[in-house]
Amino acid sequence: MQVVVAGAGISGLTAALALARQGHRVRVVDRDGGVRPADLDGAAGWARRGVSQFHQPHAFLARLHAELAAGLPDVLASLVAHGAAPVDLPDGLRALWCRRSTLEWVLQAAAEAEPGVELRSAAASDVETAGGAVTGVRLADGAVLPADLVVDATGRRGRLSRRWSGDTVDVPTDEVYASRRYRLLPGAEFGPVERGVVSVAEGDGYAVLVFPHDAGTFSVCLTRLPDDHDLARLRELSCFEAATRAVPLAALWTDPARARPVSPVMVMGGLRSTFRVLDDAAPLGLHPLADAVSTSNPHFGRGSALAVAHALRLAEAVAAAPGDARSWRAQVDAWVLGELHAWFEDGCRTDAARAAAWRAARDGRSWTGGPPAAVAGAPLPGWLVMAAAGADPVVGRAVLRHAHLVDPPSALSAVHPRVAAMLAEGWRPGRPLADGPGQPGRPAGPPQAPPREALLAALAAA
Repeated sequence: MQVVVAGAGISGLTAALALARQGHRVRVVDRDGGVRPADLDGAAGWARRGVSQFHQPHAFLARLHAELAAGLPDVLASLVAHGAAPVDLPDGLRALWCRRSTLEWVLQAAAEAEPGVELRSAAASDVETAGGAVTGVRLADGAVLPADLVVDATGRRGRLSRRWSGDTVDVPTDEVYASRRYRLLPGAEFGPVERGVVSVAEGDGYAVLVFPHDAGTFSVCLTRLPDDHDLARLRELSCFEAATRAVPLAALWTDPARARPVSPVMVMGGLRSTFRVLDDAAPLGLHPLADAVSTSNPHFGRGSALAVAHALRLAEAVAAAPGDARSWRAQVDAWVLGELHAWFEDGCRTDAARAAAWRAARDGRSWTGGPPAAVAGAPLPGWLVMAAAGADPVVGRAVLRHAHLVDPPSALSAVHPRVAAMLAEGWRPGRPLADGPGQPGRPAGPPQAPPREALLAALAAA
């Protein structure tokens, strides 16, 4: 069977490798295609115009590790051999500390070495069809590559399969990111990482995230509302540095005795959560993957894991029914409309609740609507439950499994009563708990992130 994959990112290369290993001829086209950097240092500066988030920090979750271990174990082994650090988590789970550039470099190296995979620098412009099925992909230069299966891995901005899009959800994530990458000094070690692949400090209307990577690198990311103009100066180097000094978590990691910056401040905004599926008129054999179907807030770090999962579900469907394009569509759609959509909805709910809380904090209003409502049984927002992970071990385990896409989204509701009780006892996000008896849930010590007024004062003085 002939396969054309449009897009040589994470999902496209994963699909190409998995399908080629079933004996299919796979051609991968990408407008950013070209010579892979000679080494990982070169990959850190890889120019990927079609992947706006390429150099932003990523979290590589336990779900990603598990999918690679089951579907492409040699790629996982190569990642580790090239410096990606396996991270042992509770319940036998394992995640990775890694830069996106490292993952894509290893995937492309595997594709280049794979018999049956051909990589081509070209832009796909349209899908050729006949009799309700795909027949090929037309390139920008007019050439047509014949295909029995067309994989659209062109990402959230891709148009290849857009004319067959059915019902579409498109909502803002309501977050803007400013991040900077650092490298440890010789002999220095990473700071604490309480969620396996990321450390988080929740502030009043903002959050600070630290992502450990491979090769002694890590990133600090400050997130805010798009319409929080007081915090917009975080894009400025002096203000970003002032903020990292003001937030204890970031100050610990970026201490000049520990690390030095190796990038400018990188800003990413205009992010949207989207979900689009093919309509009934879509030709059989056409399969959009990953961001071409669903995008979510990178705050969750789910994109890479779900991209690999989506690609491998397609490969499994093809392996189960070679030559039966109708069966492929049914099997993949079942996963897309089931698990993928469940995570999409979970992310949208969490985004909306976090944005409401942040706007309340910005405007000086209550951020929860009051703990009594939570105790009375009102649903708790996901971001609030996740913020409680470091304050209670039972909540922490549930949040870890949720954050790493191990349990279904609905499983997190099991700890809602526990978090509601913590709220009633005085706990608030970003505040550690007292250890002593008689003080359950009482805040103790300084907050993990400074109050909004203190952060604004630090920016004003920068």
